Parts: sequence; structure tokens; C-alpha cells
Amino acid sequence: MPLFEVNRVDPSRFAAEQHRLFTGQRLRIGRSGTVHEVTWVDWINGLTLPAPACHQGWSGLGASGEITPTTHASTCLKCRRLRGLPPSDDADQPALFPL
Repeated sequence: MPLFEVNRVDPSRFAAEQHRLFTGQRLRIGRSGTVHEVTWVDWINGLTLPAPACHQGWSGLGASGEITPTTHASTCLKCRRLRGLPPSDDADQPALFPL
């Protein structure tokens, strides 16, 4: 008898579900209030998964709710800058190093 049960996930179905959830949306990482723009990153076998456009670090694939889709406007300053958007009025990110 195995020590624990292993759930198998079909990569194609998982990637398709992530595309369904995140296409046209933005995302939050964990419990953070910061909203990021979405970009698609290479995963396996030519499949892609959603990630923050600013490449903010996080762990996981999104299968356990590490990232969640949202329709809120992005508040991440780096994501906004990368998309050519002006700073958001509700961006609560202070500068890392004041200039």
C-alpha cells in the first residue's frame, strides 16, 4: 500500500484551464493586494502558463491557488510600466530605493 496517494494531472488540460481562467484578466499572488498584468511563460511540451508580467517571484504552478485571476486594474508599478500605462492612483508600492 502506498504511503500517500498521487493525483495525476493532465498537463494539456491544466494549461487549457489556466488559459480559460486568466485570458483577459490580471492576477494576484497569494494574499497580496498587488494586482499584476498577465504574461504567458513556457512550461512543458510547448504549453504555457500565466505569470506576472513583471516576473515577480512566486512558487507553484497555480494549481493550489497560489495565483488568482482578477478583473481589478493592475497596481504593480513595474507591470504598468512594462505595458506603457501611467502609474495607478491606488498603487501602494513604495519605491524600493528613493531617488
